[in-house]
Amino acid sequence: MSSRTEMLDLLKSRKQFFTLPQRFYSDPAFYELDLELIFNKQWIFAGAECEVASPGQYFTLTIGRTPVIVVRDRAGMIRAFFNTCRHRGFKICDAERGKSLSLACPYHQWTYDLSGKLLYAGRMHEEFDPSGIALKPIHVETVEGTIFICLAEQAPAFEPYRAALAPYLKPHNLAKAKLAHEVSLIEKANWKLVMENSRECYHCGARHPELMRTFLDHYNVRDPENDPIIGPFWARVRADGLHCGMVHHPDFRISRLPFTESAHSITMDGKPAVAKLLGDLPHGDIGSVRWVHYPSTFNHVLGDYAVLIRMLPLGPLETQFTAKWLVARHAEEGRDYDLRRLTEVWDETNRQDIALVERNQIGVNSLGYEPGPYSQVSEGGVINFVEWYCHTIEGELGEKRMRPPLVAVAS
Repeated sequence: MSSRTEMLDLLKSRKQFFTLPQRFYSDPAFYELDLELIFNKQWIFAGAECEVASPGQYFTLTIGRTPVIVVRDRAGMIRAFFNTCRHRGFKICDAERGKSLSLACPYHQWTYDLSGKLLYAGRMHEEFDPSGIALKPIHVETVEGTIFICLAEQAPAFEPYRAALAPYLKPHNLAKAKLAHEVSLIEKANWKLVMENSRECYHCGARHPELMRTFLDHYNVRDPENDPIIGPFWARVRADGLHCGMVHHPDFRISRLPFTESAHSITMDGKPAVAKLLGDLPHGDIGSVRWVHYPSTFNHVLGDYAVLIRMLPLGPLETQFTAKWLVARHAEEGRDYDLRRLTEVWDETNRQDIALVERNQIGVNSLGYEPGPYSQVSEGGVINFVEWYCHTIEGELGEKRMRPPLVAVAS
């Protein structure tokens, strides 16, 4: 029996609102199908436009086994290419980021311009025709300063996501922000466990004391307009001209939510970490835009900074977790913000989550593991992700089913 048939049979027989069967979190063959059916076909969060603010600036990332380069060309367009030379497949750019007005392969010096066109291939035979050889392009879409890419030949629709997210992000002007800090960590766990952990705050009270000083996780998610905290907050922020509400979509979720009590930012004391506001805002007391897009990202944009999270699979039991902090372009470190203060809550939370996810993987690998029930009160976000995953895989494997209804999520 093929791994595709085995995966589909397990999906058909799984209990709804239960964790996945063990093989989904550890089997190399199932991991290969995740790459083929999810990461090679869906829109993946790559980074921020401000990382490639000027022509020639680039950054790299790897999706599974596929290295990618994102670059701004001479005309100002953001492009993405497979980071693979068309000569003998050598990885062209090894640095995480840089700036160059051409892309030269270090192996045999084949050189491409920023549109991917081959400029130079030395010592080739007379019949060699460079006109049909160029770096292979990758689909790119941007929404209010964020960059998404798709490895597929034909990309799925992006417009519903752009239309939903743009009103929330527009005032923050992330395209004109700057990258203040980035950290990339390797988690010894399957990517789905990493995403599941990020989708619930069932564990937050016990495991994230620093985050919970300011992070609101209990409110009336089914009727937020009449929630005693959310309703008045939305009314006040709408009066300031900012977009509020909750977007529940099978592929993503977006909301603007306040912090706890009198906090204005996610910091140890709840006070802003950055003196300059992030974007064209009336003031900094605007809560945070929280959003998740499956399968690769969750994010928080506040009045003073943004933290953008990218999660990419590196192996059946290995995930790269990358966090990017954005601040106003003219904010100066040491004057307008202190880097330790800016990052300390999320750094500590990320370290705590890595320990939790890796220990979760150890338990899932055990002979004693069997799927257990999610809390339909506290783990709605996990349920929505897992149901999205199952529905997407089933569709790719030829089993078309109705999407299950979304579960109301409180974080």
